[in-house]
Amino acid sequence: MRLRMLTLLIFLLTALSVFGQTNDYSNQVMVIEAMLEEANYRAAKAQSQALIKSGEEAQLPLVKAEGHRLLGRALTESKQATAKERVAGIRELKLAAQLFRKERKGEAVEDILGRLEKLTGNRKTETVELPSARKRRSKIPNADSINEASLSAIVSVQNQTITALNDSQVRQMLQLQEQERELDALAFQILNDSILLIQQESVIDRQQAVVQQEKLRRNFLLALAGGILLVLASLYFRFRSSKRYQAKLEEQNQIISRERKRSDELLRNILPATVAEELKTKGKATARSYPSVSVLFADFKGFSALASTLDPETLVSLLDETFRAFDEIVRKHRLEKIKTIGDCYMCAGGLPEPDTDHAERMVRAALDIQAYLETNDYFKARIGIHSGPVVAGVVGQDKFVYDIWGDTVNQAARLEAAGDVGRVAISQTTKELLPDTFVVEPAGTFDAKNIGPMERFFVRQGN
Repeated sequence: MRLRMLTLLIFLLTALSVFGQTNDYSNQVMVIEAMLEEANYRAAKAQSQALIKSGEEAQLPLVKAEGHRLLGRALTESKQATAKERVAGIRELKLAAQLFRKERKGEAVEDILGRLEKLTGNRKTETVELPSARKRRSKIPNADSINEASLSAIVSVQNQTITALNDSQVRQMLQLQEQERELDALAFQILNDSILLIQQESVIDRQQAVVQQEKLRRNFLLALAGGILLVLASLYFRFRSSKRYQAKLEEQNQIISRERKRSDELLRNILPATVAEELKTKGKATARSYPSVSVLFADFKGFSALASTLDPETLVSLLDETFRAFDEIVRKHRLEKIKTIGDCYMCAGGLPEPDTDHAERMVRAALDIQAYLETNDYFKARIGIHSGPVVAGVVGQDKFVYDIWGDTVNQAARLEAAGDVGRVAISQTTKELLPDTFVVEPAGTFDAKNIGPMERFFVRQGN
């Protein structure tokens, strides 16, 4: 019972191992067939020869047959093949047909026969049959095969002869018969000894056969145990390799995930979330037209003079601190930072997702910025806001930039240039979009460059 269970376990382990090898060989066959489709006959020939060798070493007849079939195809389908190589390819195809026929693979045999008929005009394959050896056993005659009737006839003839002789002859004959009887007894004893010796040799032969059978059984069990150990060792090392590969793959996936997360965060940091998502999924972001958007420009007073009095590191540090505060205010009021140009800060409201209260939120953000700058010892700013249509989109290929274009942008910049330090200047369009909670003071008109006369208003928070 234990032997049957052990045999079954070995069979299952071997089947699993062979199944895994068969999958590997199937992949190799697919690769070689792809090489043949691409007319890479030299590589296909080398791979087919390697496949034949692998099939012989693994004792897999089907793998070996596939190797001969593919090698035959590589030699016969190549236009650069010599006549000798084509003949060798036909031999490989015939050998593959014989191997497939032994494995009862009718479809593969028919495919090869079809190729042979196209190449040679017939569907014949040479088959080699191995002669069977027959054992002959010699039979030992039985020692009791003596015919009693023949003995009786001999005795009768002797009695007749005795009566015809005289007494002297009878005595001589009796003496001779006695000697003959002694000789017969001696011969019979020798025969019995021979038979006994033969029986003993037969017993010895049977014992040796049993011993040989036990040796074969022992060797089989040792080989079986060794095979089990090899299979278990192979499975163990494969398991360890799989674990290491999985751990390495998981580590790489984590690295990729972290890098992807960092990339997404960086992309969302420089682009609006919806635009970044569209860029990830489609590879580009479509420019969009917005009928009503509020645009803010803020520019520092006396920045050039301040820059001449501070070292570059200190100046950049102060500018970074101030713009970070601007970013927090813009984020608080759900606006979109567009860019900074030197000491100029630009943002917009009402995009990338349109809304109706962008002017109100933009004015509140501008008032918060001026309130923050009242506590800043280094920077004071003019702020201009205008509302109107713009076009927004991503420009560039290597370094993405989300930007807006249109007369609304130019008019917001002109309002900022015509504004007063510490105050927020807005246009007539922006004023019309504000609720009554704001106090708006007329500030007259000014001649905007490339635009013409523009009305401006200063706005502050109402009580």
